[in-house]
Amino acid sequence: MVESIKTFWKSNELKQNTHLLIFENGCIVIDAGCPISEIKSVCDKPIVACFITHGHYDHIKHIEEYDKLNIPIYANKNIVCLLESPWLNTSEIFAKPTKYNVNNLYFVDDGDEIDVLGKTIKCYYTPGHSFDSMCYLCDGNLFSGDTLFSVAIGRVDLPTANVEQMMTSLSKLNNIKYSTMYTGHWRTSTKQEQNSNIAYYKNILQKELN
Repeated sequence: MVESIKTFWKSNELKQNTHLLIFENGCIVIDAGCPISEIKSVCDKPIVACFITHGHYDHIKHIEEYDKLNIPIYANKNIVCLLESPWLNTSEIFAKPTKYNVNNLYFVDDGDEIDVLGKTIKCYYTPGHSFDSMCYLCDGNLFSGDTLFSVAIGRVDLPTANVEQMMTSLSKLNNIKYSTMYTGHWRTSTKQEQNSNIAYYKNILQKELN
């Protein structure tokens, strides 16, 4: 079962989706955009792991709460640079400049499979929006962060973004088998919807490179 919590920022200017994978014996959280107290109001299961899609401030605002509770936090190794830099984590651009102190990190990379609660979380490295971007697959559900949205892709004009890497990452996502895509912002999507969308996005990015 997947539950999504929308986080509102700056009088509803920005909405971030924190996703919960809820199982009989625990809960896995995708991104740390909302406080744990809010998660507890939705799910009474213990939080056993948190997977970070990328280190932009709206996705890691409450990451230190997980760290203090010794909840394993999975992320790409490049997140360390973002945690330490308000410019790279974009808090200096969009919010109050913030550095994050996190010790309980477990690094994941492309192709890694993490077993949690008897489930396998498949990890995909998808740089483009940020150079630490990861997507996660579990039980036919793809958690795409800000790499791919229902009707858009993540911005490629922010620190550590890269157009060529985004094109490669979109091709990778196009080859993944999934049913539902849970994104970092806005609504969910499906594999069927993205089959046509990705080719369109890649064409736009190619024009930027020409």
